[in-house]
Amino acid sequence: QVDIDAINCDGERGKGQVREVKWKDVTVWSMADGLQVTVLDKKKVAMLFQPTVLRCHFSTSSHQPAVVQWKFKSYCQDRMGESLGMSSPRAQSLSKRNLEWDPYLDCLDSRRTVRVVASKQGSTVTLGEFYRGREITIVHDADLQIGKLMWGDSGLYYCIITTPDDLEGKNEDLAELLHILHVL
Repeated sequence: QVDIDAINCDGERGKGQVREVKWKDVTVWSMADGLQVTVLDKKKVAMLFQPTVLRCHFSTSSHQPAVVQWKFKSYCQDRMGESLGMSSPRAQSLSKRNLEWDPYLDCLDSRRTVRVVASKQGSTVTLGEFYRGREITIVHDADLQIGKLMWGDSGLYYCIITTPDDLEGKNEDLAELLHILHVL
């Protein structure tokens, strides 16, 4: 502890002490809002046939192990045309009319492909049926590691965290992954 000349909460000057703040003290404050999930790269562009990692961080007040799940949702429309500067006139006019709506991202799940990529409970990682046989795993606490991007991997990836006793807060976040082919 260190003595300092300080002003207290009532605005009075006096002597005070500063004590060392331990990481667990900070963690308790940050977890006061319940479960919080954050995907660190909201949009990621990666090379086809190369490895990539989608990073997900979460904090929880739960002392129970969390279940981590990554879910894939395809684009509502092909995003590759837009990335090459060839988006459809219909998509451009619709998105201009409603700036909040994105024709590539906003549609019912029944109009796109939705799949579980992988789940992790404790140290056990289980791949979804479509992804079995591929080099995909969940590393660290919740990062999705893809060994080799394949055609069809472009889309939205949701990091979903479930804990049995921390039901408040934000339990999912998403990353948009677009793969490109490097042509020489």
